[in-house]
Amino acid sequence: MSWLFNRYTLTLGSILLLVGIWNIYVALNNDGIIKGQVVGVDNKPVAGATVVLNEKNLLVTVARARAITDESGEFHFTDHNLYRLYLEAFKEGNGRTPPIELRLYFRRQNIFIDKPLRLVGNE
Repeated sequence: MSWLFNRYTLTLGSILLLVGIWNIYVALNNDGIIKGQVVGVDNKPVAGATVVLNEKNLLVTVARARAITDESGEFHFTDHNLYRLYLEAFKEGNGRTPPIELRLYFRRQNIFIDKPLRLVGNE
């Protein structure tokens, strides 16, 4: 039984445990959901703003999906399949947000954006 508490066995067991925990986390958080909120310059929710989900590869940025905010300024995307993406929001007469980059750890990772997207300037 001394092999059970050997440093090699403990190291390998620790690595396997961490890999198992990571795989469980990925399995529970890979629905492809992105949620957030759009606010105006006055920090009030903006209804009817368009949020664009862009994928950026080596040379170009391609729009992959669009969502319209509800009355509380919230938006959500489902079933995205990206690692590196950009979000932009705009509404005519209210302004536009600068692109916000999101880098994910794994494909289809759920992400809930805590900081609202803030429209600046007027279109």
